[in-house]
Amino acid sequence: MEGFRFILALLLVFYSSNVIGHSYVTSPTSRSNQKATNSGCRGPACLGPCDISLSRATRAPITAARGDPITVQWPRNNHAGGFIRIAWTQTSGSDNHANFDNGVQQISCHETGGCFPNSPSDPNGGDSGPADGSSRACSTTFNIPTYLSDGTWTMQWAWFGGAFALGDYFSCVDYRISGGPTGVKSNSVFIGGDYTYPGQQKCKFFNTDRLHQCVNEPCNNPVYLGGERSGPAYMGFVQSSASATTTSQSLPVSLTTGSGSRLTTKQINIPSTTTTTTGSASSTTGGLAGNCAQLTQVVSSTSFVVTIIENWGSTFRMQVQMTMSEGVSNWMVQIIWPKEASNILISAVYNTGVLRCSANNPVAHVMLSPASWATTLRSGQQYFLEFVGTYSNMNTDSMKTNTVFKMFKQ
Repeated sequence: MEGFRFILALLLVFYSSNVIGHSYVTSPTSRSNQKATNSGCRGPACLGPCDISLSRATRAPITAARGDPITVQWPRNNHAGGFIRIAWTQTSGSDNHANFDNGVQQISCHETGGCFPNSPSDPNGGDSGPADGSSRACSTTFNIPTYLSDGTWTMQWAWFGGAFALGDYFSCVDYRISGGPTGVKSNSVFIGGDYTYPGQQKCKFFNTDRLHQCVNEPCNNPVYLGGERSGPAYMGFVQSSASATTTSQSLPVSLTTGSGSRLTTKQINIPSTTTTTTGSASSTTGGLAGNCAQLTQVVSSTSFVVTIIENWGSTFRMQVQMTMSEGVSNWMVQIIWPKEASNILISAVYNTGVLRCSANNPVAHVMLSPASWATTLRSGQQYFLEFVGTYSNMNTDSMKTNTVFKMFKQ
């Protein structure tokens, strides 16, 4: 918590010194021409999904064809870290966030292309790149999706997870699509590699790895506390591409796009008919089978690793990486908390799993069933379970060491 207060203090200093902390698309020209007009949606008051609404747009759409390459540029503007999301929707629906959420083409890093801090020894420091992005601009290049029909479409640029507790930032560019090759809609891709982690499948970010989480500024609803982090963006794709225009490679399955499934957890007392012991924690099988799932076979080849665990007050967040040595369909995961745990309540579930039930008897545990996109898990792939909850007398070291995970086939 102290780390988060420190970030907020830095934020106040940062803005009070009149340092430009905003970013926006400088090329192609955005809907409100943010580069020239110094207007449009930027920063704390920017709720998107575009820099201005469709009714206020006066610029003629750019004519282009399916498959054409586009290079999008934006200034770093003295802010490190975060992700850039590129998404499309028909222009008639461009005032709706959900339409863009359903048309995500790619997510890449903020500090990529030609932007960088002035001092290599201070990667989170300022830069002397001009605010209009006329030099030292960050950039990404991709092809216009081939599934777009002839007509008017809007490309959305969104920046999230920037340093100093920034909120979400948006720009939009309208296109008139005509001609070009046709194809089917493909899965969203994550393209990692930034100034801090060149050539790696991750980006540096702060407070959030997903859009729509930090709606206001300073970030009103951080996913992560404690400063700088690194990793992939929060999204849900299985197949992948390392580049939007050229080569491809296999990426780990990461997280589902959106705000996660927020649930009101029920406390369910489940009678035990069979109890087995693994390490220092007990797990029930017979009672759970009648109340939560038809558990028939343990998938012993699944590897579970707690990759992130943190707490603030009585709230904790845990992320678990599952590595599959065999393909599994119609699965469930049982999470057995350490034996000293009490009053654990799961309030939000993200990524591969969805909360099925929770109980404190005969041991504290929860059962997770698959998210809609993750009913079948593929051999050799990595998947993530993430959840937020509260507890009364637990500590994160014990949770990381003594929590037991089991996967079952139904």
